[in-house]
Amino acid sequence: MGRDAETKLDPKTARLYDKRTVDRNIKKGLLSRKDYEKHVKSLDDVADKGVYGGTEAEAPEPPEAEEASSSS
Repeated sequence: MGRDAETKLDPKTARLYDKRTVDRNIKKGLLSRKDYEKHVKSLDDVADKGVYGGTEAEAPEPPEAEEASSSS
């Protein structure tokens, strides 16, 4: 099913499966847990297509180093 099935979903149907609202939709009876899990299993694994946007910011200088550099 994968990507082709995902693109065939109309926007209203796609919102039923939205991770942020799926529990609410299940409680309302708009979707069954079984249907949701079937949908999730049909999705392609795209983990290898992601890009890590890590947090490799420069560490701030310790206070002693700042004082020493400003007094010279």
